[in-house]
Amino acid sequence: MGFIILTTWRLGERTSVLDGPDLPGPWLPIALTVATCMAELAVVRVRHGTAVEELTMYEAALIIDVLLLPPQQAILAATAGLVAASVLQRRPLVKALFNLGSYSAAVSALILAVYVVGGTPGVIDLPVLLGVGGGALLFTAINLACLAQILGVMTGKPPLKIIIAESRLSAFMAIGTTASGLTIVEMLLNAPLLLPAAAMPSLALTYAYRTAAHEADQRARSAALLQLSQALAERADLVRRFVLLAREAFDADLAVVVLDDDMALTVDSASPDTVTTGPVPAHLSSLQHLQEPAFVSTGLPSDIRLLLAVPVRTGGDSLGVAALGVRNRRGARLTTGDAALFAPLASALAAAMRGAQHLDRLTTETSKLHAIVDQSTEGIVVIDGAGTIQLHNQAFTEFIALPAADITGRSLADLLDVGDQPKTDLLMPVTPHQPKVPVEITITRHDGQERHLRLAHSAVFDGDDLVRDVVVITDLTREYQAERLKSDFIATVSHELRTPLTPIIGYLDLLRNRGDRMPPAKRADALDLIADRASHMSRLVEDLLLASRVGDTEFALQVFLGTHDMVAIVRQVTEDLASARIVTDLPDDPIPVQCDPGRTVQVAANLIGNALKYSPEIEQVEVTLRPDGDRAVLQIVDHGPGIPSDHLEKVFEKFHRVEDPMTMKTGGTGLGLFIAQRLAQAMGGDITLVSTVGAGCTFTFTLPTAT
Repeated sequence: MGFIILTTWRLGERTSVLDGPDLPGPWLPIALTVATCMAELAVVRVRHGTAVEELTMYEAALIIDVLLLPPQQAILAATAGLVAASVLQRRPLVKALFNLGSYSAAVSALILAVYVVGGTPGVIDLPVLLGVGGGALLFTAINLACLAQILGVMTGKPPLKIIIAESRLSAFMAIGTTASGLTIVEMLLNAPLLLPAAAMPSLALTYAYRTAAHEADQRARSAALLQLSQALAERADLVRRFVLLAREAFDADLAVVVLDDDMALTVDSASPDTVTTGPVPAHLSSLQHLQEPAFVSTGLPSDIRLLLAVPVRTGGDSLGVAALGVRNRRGARLTTGDAALFAPLASALAAAMRGAQHLDRLTTETSKLHAIVDQSTEGIVVIDGAGTIQLHNQAFTEFIALPAADITGRSLADLLDVGDQPKTDLLMPVTPHQPKVPVEITITRHDGQERHLRLAHSAVFDGDDLVRDVVVITDLTREYQAERLKSDFIATVSHELRTPLTPIIGYLDLLRNRGDRMPPAKRADALDLIADRASHMSRLVEDLLLASRVGDTEFALQVFLGTHDMVAIVRQVTEDLASARIVTDLPDDPIPVQCDPGRTVQVAANLIGNALKYSPEIEQVEVTLRPDGDRAVLQIVDHGPGIPSDHLEKVFEKFHRVEDPMTMKTGGTGLGLFIAQRLAQAMGGDITLVSTVGAGCTFTFTLPTAT
């Protein structure tokens, strides 16, 4: 506004720079106003990222207006021509007002420069040329500065960077339009018949601008299509990125993807970085099963002029439809070339979506497989053609007690110590003729433990060459131990039952054959022995039944607790055993404890009896009872061979014998200590053991004292 006021005030009485053609009345200003309007309508659209600038021949028309009309008429012609072009192009009001303001200020600056430098000589001389050239550059600079502010807001770039980036092109354009305007003025004044020829440079310049703009559009489209290809390849946030980049690549006002699940993703040029999700628009509902690309111009919302719809399909499956739309924006269009390019992109989208679905399913199934392998209690090993381990699960690392980092890349022979070479050959027994082979081996781990393993091989061969061998490894150690325990139990029970049965059968035969001739005392002794051995067998059977029930809740409730004197119980047990080897150290005062008296007698008798049985006949067994806080502590110390450290915990297990059942020198089922400890625990106490090989054992039996 300041430039306009200054121009009107300083140059209000000035005449035109050149002596123009002699046209009657207002025809010259009217003709130049029309020419200015037509020049503004010759638009070349140039893209700046997501923003678009429109280049015209308006500057060339301004040069003619400024040189042939007085200043006030020149401003009026330039302004009126711009307003008329805006009306004809139906430009938005805000844009029209912005152009009117920036152009009016720039035109005023151009006029001031021409009149200050060139004056009004009536002809084109050097000062006029300098004034026109400087004024054109000033006009361009003002317009570029105003445009940079708007583009900075739209693109997010600093305005100064936009000015620097566009200044060179703008300067060349200013020089070109100035030359065109001066040429037309000179022909109008001196050779009017050549005016049609003057249009050629303008047409060439317009063509050059449009070619440059087209190349810029193609570069922008290529960049967007490259990003779109990368998005399809990466398959991350696929549909959202597709609609964003498709709208940008085809310079559409909106892009929509409708999927079969009745969901539409839309991006609009008003918010080019925002994808909205919503129901399918009514004008796209009938296109969801489209088979071929189609241009739609009817049945559209009032703000959409044309729609290009293509199917999103791969193979014979249709996933939905993709569409590009343009509004009534000048220059917006969609061509058959766009359709030929957009259709395969939509097909690529469908293929990428289907591939993503397959990948998700594959990932899910792979995760399930990994979970099965990792959580399997069986060891699983995958061996390659070279015989080295490529994959294994956690169970295998536990079997061989090695960290996972020490397993991969090594062979089974390196990891499993099976002893001599013939046994090592059993680790890889597969052949092309026998690819599936189960093998049972015994290995020694690095910690010294022996493990019994079954290796089930399942190999794949290519001719005679091994491709892959999957080995499923089962730990049979417990089964072996159970089998050993079973054998030991049978041997032990057979031995224990045979011991009392032999004298029973012998004395029964003696009584049957000679009983009536035997002295009464001899016959009574035989009957007493039979009764004693029968009682012994009864205790054996009771122990077996008791062992089978220990640990059950029902059995635990069969312990009847009460307050009893522990001193009296221990004294009774030692008297019943009646062995001179027992040395007791019992307090004079009673020690009341919470216990079942019958079960307590059974436990104490078992512990003291074991000490007598496993001690040499010349060694004493020391029995000591003392109170210790809220506990009564009974200790039984023998001077027998002792128990090795690796058997200390096992002696309280069912059927465990330190001696080999086949060569044992002492009797027993291996149930006594097992039953004794469980009974002690059921009464709230416990039994512990300390032993030194060659020095003897100390069993400690504790019970809670009564309060």
